[in-house]
Amino acid sequence: MHASVVAIDKTLRDLEFDRVKAIVRQYASCSLGEEAVDALAPISDRPAIEAAMNEVSESIRFLNVHGRFSLGAVRDLAPLIKRAKDRGALDGEAFAVILNTIEGTLQVKATLTENAQEPLLSAIAQRLTAGGPAIRRNIHRAIDERGDIRDDATPQLSQLTGKRRTIEGRIESKLQGFIDRNPELISEPVITRRRGRLVVAIRSGAISAMEFIVHDRSATGQTLYVEPPGFVSENNLVSQLDSDIREEIRRILHTLTQEFLESETAFLRDRAILAHLDSTFARAEYAVQTRSGFPTLGKAISLRNARHPLINPDVVVPVSLSLGDGSRMMVLTGPNTGGKTVSLKTIGLLALMTQAAIPIPASPDSELPLLSSIRTDIGDEQSIAQNLSTFSAHMTNIVSILESADVDTLILLDELGAGTDPQEGAALGLSVIESLLESNALVCVSTHLTPLKYFAIRHPEVKTASMEFDVKTLSPTYRVIEGVPGRSNAFIIAQQLGFPEDRIERARSFLSQGEIRADDILDELERERQAMRTQRMAAEQDRSEAKLLRESYERQLTAFEEEKESALSARFKMLDQFLRDTQERLETLVTSAQQIEADETRREHLREISVLREQTRMRHEEARTLSHSDSLPPDQLEVGKAVHVRSLATDGRIVQITAKGTVTVDMDGIRVQTEPTDLIAPRKSSRTELSKQDKKTRIRPKQLRSRRVPLELDVRGLTVNEALRQVEEYLDQLLLADIRNARILHGKGTGALRDAVQSYLGTCRFISSHGFAPPNLGGDGVTEVEISESS
Repeated sequence: MHASVVAIDKTLRDLEFDRVKAIVRQYASCSLGEEAVDALAPISDRPAIEAAMNEVSESIRFLNVHGRFSLGAVRDLAPLIKRAKDRGALDGEAFAVILNTIEGTLQVKATLTENAQEPLLSAIAQRLTAGGPAIRRNIHRAIDERGDIRDDATPQLSQLTGKRRTIEGRIESKLQGFIDRNPELISEPVITRRRGRLVVAIRSGAISAMEFIVHDRSATGQTLYVEPPGFVSENNLVSQLDSDIREEIRRILHTLTQEFLESETAFLRDRAILAHLDSTFARAEYAVQTRSGFPTLGKAISLRNARHPLINPDVVVPVSLSLGDGSRMMVLTGPNTGGKTVSLKTIGLLALMTQAAIPIPASPDSELPLLSSIRTDIGDEQSIAQNLSTFSAHMTNIVSILESADVDTLILLDELGAGTDPQEGAALGLSVIESLLESNALVCVSTHLTPLKYFAIRHPEVKTASMEFDVKTLSPTYRVIEGVPGRSNAFIIAQQLGFPEDRIERARSFLSQGEIRADDILDELERERQAMRTQRMAAEQDRSEAKLLRESYERQLTAFEEEKESALSARFKMLDQFLRDTQERLETLVTSAQQIEADETRREHLREISVLREQTRMRHEEARTLSHSDSLPPDQLEVGKAVHVRSLATDGRIVQITAKGTVTVDMDGIRVQTEPTDLIAPRKSSRTELSKQDKKTRIRPKQLRSRRVPLELDVRGLTVNEALRQVEEYLDQLLLADIRNARILHGKGTGALRDAVQSYLGTCRFISSHGFAPPNLGGDGVTEVEISESS
């Protein structure tokens, strides 16, 4: 049993925790999950909370890959267990429900245990037994999918039903003969059954023609359903067989019921596991639909872009605030309808949800502490039965809060000191605040009372915050501004609404000089804050523009370097081809000169050789000049340095520099020896990749064909961009390894990943064909790829 968070009914009502559970409940696939969601409650057991969070997080990943999860035909078997105990035997329809639940349980187990990416869910599903194989086999043998008893459920039943069919067939044959011989008596030429006996329909006036046994008549009385003479004994035999069959069916159902009750423990254990799984996936589906997640369990409150889960996400303004890191108390001020109460409720409700392992609608870098108690005083709690006024009800609740407050308690007080004389209410409020400071509890207080604002400003352990208000539009922005106390803005609102200015000045005269000075200070603080905000926005805009300029410069620089290297590479290729042609020509001329005896012809060939030698020297000098133009200086060459081998168009890392000056470069396991002039600085993108030192994700420009390449790539669980990067790298590996056929596992899910992979493969000209695998090999969750022979 996990330690529960002390959240009394008033706290749960104030924060509307049950309404959140009602929303999550809608995502459960059956009554088991709905019941489990209803039972969710915040707990203070850290290992249990973290375990539940991990299970929900795994479920979110499962949904992102597979799209949905359902218990299918699984139903709650607890009512059937109770019925079986009360009545002694269940009917065929009940066993059809049991059988469907067994099959659904086995399907859930197979679905979750076959996926190694969700080990926690797999471990939970492994515990499912579905009552054991024996009861499934026995129910399936006796009951069909409609809940009817099979004729061959037992040898005895098979013999009885077979015998009945034979006798009824004989009776029907004789009755058909009777109909054919006596058409004048027949009302309808059909054989039917009345009171378990086979009969024919005759006209009421024909009853006197022979001795019929009447079993029924039509509503008009014009048709009688009778048993002709000579059929009684055989119909009696059928009736007896029917009785024997019913008795055998009762025996079968009783036996199955006893077997079902013997497996009660296993079925109830499965029920609890299935309810837990359905509840877990309901919370995961809620997270997916509301873009929610789990915060870090820390020691302070740090909410980032937190949204109240009960307010329409299209209109709710996210709240960002912190408490507990330096200051244990926050005093939140601002105008009415400015969002103070919603902010308090957001803090408390998200804390309850977190400790009930329900994902919260906030940024993933949010943090919440582990609390043992959450207490609130929010809203109007008049009690006619106890003769308590609003103020009395608030004070009764606050007294209880003060008695239980400690370091692990979160306390939320809305409009502290309200409901009575403002001066007395402020005095009581200050006393409450001082007492709560002594308890070291986490406290968030909202108030309009000026003395409480001043106390918060002066006290080093109290943090001030306010709800932003736009005086130009006369409307709140609902944003929390930390470090600045807020104003009620009553005079400004009154003036905007047309209240006479002289009356406003008269009203201000009633304020004390200290209060006027304080308001002036708040005005000045607000103006400074607005100015700082304007400057910050301008700075952010300048920073964004600088970032864009830097990115544009880097793109242009990269393009220039690539264009430069491409031009150099083309020039090197021309030089290389010239040298090859020259070498072949020299060999031909030398051979010819050795074979020709005529001096003049030989001299002509030697003159041509001399010219080619000079051209070759000049081209070598040109190549050397090009090589040295952007080669790394010798003093920059050192072991471990990332370089680009120009002749191989590949990045690598220096592993050795010999005494002769040659350099050994390692390129993903391939080592080559080259001259220093063949080395240049690595490309920008390559430097980034090499610095990662991650062989699983690094792009490899060159790979050995002998490297072992798997015939299947699994990209399930990745984003589209991550998956396409791996698919691109995998196709390169297949081409280098000369592998023509492969499979890409992308799962079914929502279809986004599958469609992206299919679309990308369609752009690859070296892919001769691609399509989904056969149903027995994965269907549209797997794409099979064939690479053309010419690639």
